[in-house]
Amino acid sequence: QEGSLMILTSHQPDFLPYMGFFYKVARSDVLVLSDDVQFSKQGMHNWNRIKTEAGPKKLTIPVHAHHDTPLCRAEIADPGHCIRQAVKTIEQNYRKAPHFDEGLELLKIMLFFSGPGNAWLTEMNENLTLHIIDSFGIMPLAITRASALDIHGHKDERIFQMCEKLGADVYLSGRGAAAYHQPEEYERRGIDLIYTDYEPVRYPQLHGEFVENLSVLDYIFNCGYELPRGWIR
Repeated sequence: QEGSLMILTSHQPDFLPYMGFFYKVARSDVLVLSDDVQFSKQGMHNWNRIKTEAGPKKLTIPVHAHHDTPLCRAEIADPGHCIRQAVKTIEQNYRKAPHFDEGLELLKIMLFFSGPGNAWLTEMNENLTLHIIDSFGIMPLAITRASALDIHGHKDERIFQMCEKLGADVYLSGRGAAAYHQPEEYERRGIDLIYTDYEPVRYPQLHGEFVENLSVLDYIFNCGYELPRGWIR
C-alpha cells in the first residue's frame, strides 16, 4: 500500500539452503539472488547437510569451478552420475519420512539437470529454490538475479546499488554480514539496515536427536510445505 516500506534481501543461490534463508524471504518484498559473485568452496553453493541414521551427512554436488569463477558459470561435474547419486542418497534417508511424497518434485527437478547439455549449478539451485518458495506460499513482490541488475563493486556497495535500482527502503541482512556492514553509510543513503531475528525451527525429525540448521529438504520431508506459525508478515 502507499507509504509502506519496501524490504529487500539478497543471498547467493545456494544448494537447498537452510530454513533461515526462507525466513528472510518470507519477511521481505524483494529477493535478489547474487548469482554473479565468485564461487567459493567455503560457501554452501554446492553442498548442504541432510540427516541419516548415522547423523548429519554432507551432500555435495561436484562442480568445475575455480575461486574466480562467477557462480552462474560453475558447471556441475558429470551431472549424469553425481546428481543421480545425490538423489539416491536423499531417497535412502527420507523415504520413510511422513511428507516424502511432497518433496519428490524437488528430486525430479534435480534429475532434470542430470540430463544431456550444460548443467549449470546456479540454474539448478535457482529452480529448486523458486519451487520451494512457491510451494511454501511465500509471495515476495519480486525475485531477480544480481547479474540482471548490472551490479558492480563489493559487499555494501552491491547492496546500495540493489536498493537504488529496485526502490527498496530497507535491507534485511543475515547476522553474519554485520562484520562488514557500515551502518552510518546506510543511514546516510536513507536505507534502514535491519538483521534477521531467525531462530532455528524445531520440528519432528527422523533418526534420533534433533539437529538444527540442516538443508530445507529435512524440514520439507518431515513437515511438508506448512510454514512455521508467524513467518508470513
